[in-house]
Amino acid sequence: MADTSAATVVELIARVSNRLRQFMATGMDAADLGGLTMHQARMLGFIEATQDRGVIARDIAEATGTRPASVSPVLAGLEQDGWIERRPDPADSRRKTLHVTPKGYDLVKNFEAGLWSGVEPQIEAALDAADRAALVAALTKLDRHLAEVSPTT
Repeated sequence: MADTSAATVVELIARVSNRLRQFMATGMDAADLGGLTMHQARMLGFIEATQDRGVIARDIAEATGTRPASVSPVLAGLEQDGWIERRPDPADSRRKTLHVTPKGYDLVKNFEAGLWSGVEPQIEAALDAADRAALVAALTKLDRHLAEVSPTT
Protein backbone atom coordinates (compact mmCIF):
# COMPACT_ATOMS: atom_id res chain seq x y z
CA MET A 1 0.00 0.00 0.00
CA ALA A 2 1.30 3.48 -0.90
CA ASP A 3 2.40 5.86 1.83
CA THR A 4 -0.34 8.52 2.03
CA SER A 5 1.10 10.53 4.91
CA ALA A 6 1.03 14.30 4.74
CA ALA A 7 4.84 14.32 4.57
CA THR A 8 4.77 12.09 1.49
CA VAL A 9 2.12 14.29 -0.15
CA VAL A 10 4.19 17.42 0.50
CA GLU A 11 7.38 15.75 -0.76
CA LEU A 12 5.68 14.58 -3.97
CA ILE A 13 4.13 17.99 -4.64
CA ALA A 14 7.52 19.65 -4.15
CA ARG A 15 9.31 17.12 -6.38
CA VAL A 16 6.72 17.36 -9.17
CA SER A 17 6.73 21.16 -8.87
CA ASN A 18 10.50 21.26 -9.32
CA ARG A 19 10.36 18.95 -12.34
CA LEU A 20 7.57 21.01 -13.92
CA ARG A 21 9.63 24.17 -13.37
CA GLN A 22 12.50 22.57 -15.29
CA PHE A 23 10.26 21.84 -18.29
CA MET A 24 8.71 25.31 -18.06
CA ALA A 25 12.14 26.97 -17.84
CA THR A 26 12.98 25.52 -21.23
CA GLY A 27 9.80 27.03 -22.66
CA MET A 28 10.48 30.36 -20.94
CA ASP A 29 13.97 30.54 -22.41
CA ALA A 30 12.43 30.45 -25.89
CA ALA A 31 9.45 32.69 -25.07
CA ASP A 32 9.16 36.21 -26.40
CA LEU A 33 8.34 38.40 -23.42
CA GLY A 34 7.93 41.54 -25.49
CA GLY A 35 10.61 43.33 -23.48
CA LEU A 36 9.03 42.50 -20.11
CA THR A 37 10.90 40.93 -17.24
CA MET A 38 9.78 37.47 -16.14
CA HIS A 39 8.16 39.06 -13.05
CA GLN A 40 6.19 41.49 -15.22
CA ALA A 41 5.17 38.71 -17.63
CA ARG A 42 3.93 36.52 -14.76
CA MET A 43 1.96 39.43 -13.33
CA LEU A 44 0.43 40.11 -16.75
CA GLY A 45 -0.50 36.43 -17.03
CA PHE A 46 -2.10 36.48 -13.58
CA ILE A 47 -4.18 39.52 -14.52
CA GLU A 48 -5.29 37.87 -17.77
CA ALA A 49 -6.29 34.69 -15.94
CA THR A 50 -8.23 36.45 -13.18
CA GLN A 51 -9.56 39.65 -14.75
CA ASP A 52 -13.11 38.28 -15.03
CA ARG A 53 -13.25 38.18 -11.22
CA GLY A 54 -12.32 41.85 -10.83
CA VAL A 55 -8.65 41.48 -9.87
CA ILE A 56 -7.01 44.37 -7.99
CA ALA A 57 -3.44 45.03 -6.90
CA ARG A 58 -4.02 43.48 -3.47
CA ASP A 59 -5.02 40.19 -5.13
CA ILE A 60 -1.72 40.11 -7.00
CA ALA A 61 0.22 40.87 -3.83
CA GLU A 62 -1.54 38.01 -2.01
CA ALA A 63 -0.98 35.58 -4.87
CA THR A 64 2.72 36.41 -5.13
CA GLY A 65 3.41 36.80 -1.43
CA THR A 66 4.52 40.41 -1.80
CA ARG A 67 3.35 43.71 -0.39
CA PRO A 68 0.86 45.82 -2.35
CA ALA A 69 3.40 48.67 -2.29
CA SER A 70 5.80 46.43 -4.25
CA VAL A 71 3.15 45.56 -6.83
CA SER A 72 2.01 49.13 -7.55
CA PRO A 73 5.12 50.33 -9.44
CA VAL A 74 5.12 47.22 -11.63
CA LEU A 75 1.45 47.74 -12.45
CA ALA A 76 2.08 51.41 -13.21
CA GLY A 77 4.78 50.41 -15.70
CA LEU A 78 2.56 47.79 -17.34
CA GLU A 79 -0.21 50.36 -17.63
CA GLN A 80 2.07 53.06 -18.99
CA ASP A 81 3.44 50.69 -21.64
CA GLY A 82 -0.06 49.65 -22.75
CA TRP A 83 -0.09 46.07 -21.43
CA ILE A 84 -2.92 46.60 -18.92
CA GLU A 85 -5.63 49.11 -18.12
CA ARG A 86 -7.57 49.98 -14.99
CA ARG A 87 -11.34 50.16 -15.15
CA PRO A 88 -13.89 51.31 -12.59
CA ASP A 89 -15.47 48.39 -10.76
CA PRO A 90 -19.21 48.41 -11.59
CA ALA A 91 -19.98 47.24 -8.04
CA ASP A 92 -17.77 49.83 -6.29
CA SER A 93 -16.80 53.03 -8.12
CA ARG A 94 -13.91 53.60 -5.71
CA ARG A 95 -12.18 50.40 -6.89
CA LYS A 96 -10.24 50.03 -10.13
CA THR A 97 -9.98 46.53 -11.53
CA LEU A 98 -7.11 45.41 -13.73
CA HIS A 99 -7.54 44.15 -17.28
CA VAL A 100 -5.13 43.22 -20.04
CA THR A 101 -5.28 45.18 -23.27
CA PRO A 102 -5.37 43.39 -26.63
CA LYS A 103 -1.59 43.90 -26.76
CA GLY A 104 -1.25 42.25 -23.35
CA TYR A 105 -3.59 39.40 -24.27
CA ASP A 106 -1.56 38.55 -27.38
CA LEU A 107 1.67 38.48 -25.38
CA VAL A 108 0.15 36.26 -22.67
CA LYS A 109 -1.18 33.75 -25.20
CA ASN A 110 2.19 33.58 -27.03
CA PHE A 111 4.04 33.25 -23.74
CA GLU A 112 1.71 30.49 -22.53
CA ALA A 113 2.08 28.55 -25.75
CA GLY A 114 5.85 28.49 -25.31
CA LEU A 115 5.68 27.87 -21.60
CA TRP A 116 3.36 24.87 -21.79
CA SER A 117 4.75 23.34 -24.99
CA GLY A 118 7.31 21.22 -23.15
CA VAL A 119 5.28 20.20 -20.12
CA GLU A 120 1.80 19.60 -21.54
CA PRO A 121 2.73 16.47 -23.54
CA GLN A 122 4.44 15.02 -20.47
CA ILE A 123 1.35 15.47 -18.30
CA GLU A 124 -0.90 14.01 -20.98
CA ALA A 125 1.45 11.03 -21.41
CA ALA A 126 1.50 10.28 -17.68
CA LEU A 127 -2.14 10.98 -16.76
CA ASP A 128 -5.32 10.19 -18.63
CA ALA A 129 -8.27 12.58 -18.49
CA ALA A 130 -9.77 10.90 -15.42
CA ASP A 131 -6.44 11.06 -13.56
CA ARG A 132 -6.03 14.74 -14.47
CA ALA A 133 -9.57 15.51 -13.29
CA ALA A 134 -8.96 13.75 -9.96
CA LEU A 135 -5.63 15.56 -9.52
CA VAL A 136 -7.18 18.95 -10.31
CA ALA A 137 -9.97 18.29 -7.82
CA ALA A 138 -7.58 17.22 -5.05
CA LEU A 139 -5.12 20.07 -5.61
CA THR A 140 -7.93 22.63 -5.82
CA LYS A 141 -9.34 21.38 -2.54
CA LEU A 142 -5.90 21.55 -0.89
CA ASP A 143 -5.21 25.01 -2.34
CA ARG A 144 -8.53 26.40 -1.05
CA HIS A 145 -7.96 24.96 2.41
CA LEU A 146 -4.41 26.31 2.64
CA ALA A 147 -5.59 29.73 1.43
CA GLU A 148 -8.21 29.80 4.17
CA VAL A 149 -5.83 28.89 6.99
CA SER A 150 -2.71 30.63 5.69
CA PRO A 151 -1.00 32.71 8.40
CA THR A 152 -0.29 35.45 5.81
CA THR A 153 -3.90 36.08 4.78
